[in-house]
Amino acid sequence: MRRCRIGLMLFLTSLAAFTADAKANATIPSPKYAAAMLPVSTRSPRARKLFEHAMKNMEFIRQAEALDDLRNASRADPTFAQSLIMICHLSSEPEEQISSCKRAMQLESKVNYSERLLIRWLAGAHESNYVPAIAAMNDLLSKYPRDQRLGFLAGRWLVHQERYTQAIVVLERAVTLSPNYPAAINELGYAYGYSGDFNKAFAMMERYVALQPTQPNPYDSYGELLRLAGKFDAALQRYRMSVKLDPGFGSELGIADTYALMGKEEEARQEYARAKLFVKSENHRVEYELYSAFTFIREDDQKQAKVALLDVSKHAHAIGNGRLEAEAHRVLAMYEPDYEAAAKQLLAAEEALDEGHQISKSDFYDEEAGILRVRVARASAAQTMDVASNALGMLETMAERSRSPVIQTSYHAAVGALLMAEHKYAGAIPHLQEDSQSPLSMQLLWRAYVASGALPEARVVETRLATLNVPTAEQALVVPQFRASLVSQAGLPQR
Repeated sequence: MRRCRIGLMLFLTSLAAFTADAKANATIPSPKYAAAMLPVSTRSPRARKLFEHAMKNMEFIRQAEALDDLRNASRADPTFAQSLIMICHLSSEPEEQISSCKRAMQLESKVNYSERLLIRWLAGAHESNYVPAIAAMNDLLSKYPRDQRLGFLAGRWLVHQERYTQAIVVLERAVTLSPNYPAAINELGYAYGYSGDFNKAFAMMERYVALQPTQPNPYDSYGELLRLAGKFDAALQRYRMSVKLDPGFGSELGIADTYALMGKEEEARQEYARAKLFVKSENHRVEYELYSAFTFIREDDQKQAKVALLDVSKHAHAIGNGRLEAEAHRVLAMYEPDYEAAAKQLLAAEEALDEGHQISKSDFYDEEAGILRVRVARASAAQTMDVASNALGMLETMAERSRSPVIQTSYHAAVGALLMAEHKYAGAIPHLQEDSQSPLSMQLLWRAYVASGALPEARVVETRLATLNVPTAEQALVVPQFRASLVSQAGLPQR
C-alpha cells in the first residue's frame, strides 16, 4: 500500500558509498548474528515486546496497528527513544510527529551510538536536514549490513524518495540474501514497477502473494502495480481480494483511485466516501476528500472542483492541518483558468502555512516550495515576469540551503517553466528533465522537444505521459486532456 527524487550528486555519492558495502540480510537472525542487529534499548520488557509487535505490523504494512503498538510501548517506557522516532516516522498526525521527534532528539544522548544514528537519520529527514540524515543512514547501514529490518527500512525510504535505481540495488541484495522476506520483496516490486519494469514487478508480487496469501497487503500492492501498468480490471480484482480478506485494511482507497484513473469519476467518488468510513484519523479523512475533489478536475467541472477543494481547505483548517489546507488551495491555483484567481489561491495557501498550525519543518518547506513553483509557472505563463522572477529567487535560495528532493525538483520545474514562457527551449530541457516524474514538467518537456525539433525524444515523453496512471492532482490536471489531444496528433506530425 502506498500513496506515492533526490536528483543530487551529493545523494548519489553518499548512496554509492553505502551500496559498495551494504548487504541487508533479510533472514531472521540466528543467535550468532544477534550482535549484527541494531540494538533496541528499553528498560521495560513490555515496551520491548510491543515494539517488536509494532515492527511486524510495519512489515505487514499495517501502519495504524504499528502506531498503536509504538504508542503503548512509549507509555510503558517514556524514555524509549527508538519507539518515539518510529512514531515520528510513521505517524500522519502533525502534532504527534513533532512531539515524538522532539522527545526522541532530547533522549539522543541517553541511548547507544547506533540508536543515535537512527534518530539522526529519521529526525533529520523529518526536519529537512538531509545532509546529516543521509550520512547517518549510510553509517548505520554500513555498521549493520545483516540487519533485515534496517535494509527494508532503507529500501522503503529510497522508494519513497523516488530513487528507484538505488532502491533496487539495496533491495535486490536483501532479497538475494533472504529470498523469503516479504517486506523487502514488496518494496522491490514497487521499485521495479515505478522504474517501468513491470515483468520483474509482477514476478515480485507473485512471490509476495505466495508468501503471505492470507494478508491483505500483497493483493493491495499487486493491485497498485497493475493499475500503474494500465491493467485496471486486474487491479480491481486484486484490490477486492484485499478487501475480502480485511475490509478495514484500506484497499477501498485503491478501488476508488482505480475508478478515478479509468475515468469513472462518479463511481470513484462513491468509493472514496466508502473508504472514509474505515479510517480512524481525521487527517486521513481530509486526504480522501482531497482525492475525491480531483475527480471533478478529471471531468473538467470547474464549478464543482472549486467547491470541493474549498470544502477540503475548510475541513483541514478546522482540524488544524495547515499542510492539507495549503495543498487544497495550491491545487486550485493550478486549476484556476484565471491568473488573478490563481494568485489569490496561492496567497491563501501561504496564509494556511503561516497560521501557526503544528507542522513538521520538512512538510512546511516542501509545501512552501510547491507554492512558489506554482507561482512561477502561473506568473510566467501570464507574462507577469516580475512576480515569476521574484518567486524563483526565493525558491533558488531554498534550493541552495536544502537537500530536500521536493525543493530541488520544485526549483528545476520552476526554472523550466519560466524558460519555456520565454521560448528558451534548449535551456528549459535540462531543468525539466530533473523533474521527470511530474506530469506538468513532462508536458512542458514534450513541448520543448517538439519546438526544438527533437521528435524522437518528444515521442518517448509522449508515451510516458499518456500512459501515466498515478492518482495525483497533477495527473488529473494534465493526463486526461493530453490523451484527448493525441487523438488529433496535436503538436506532432502524422506518423
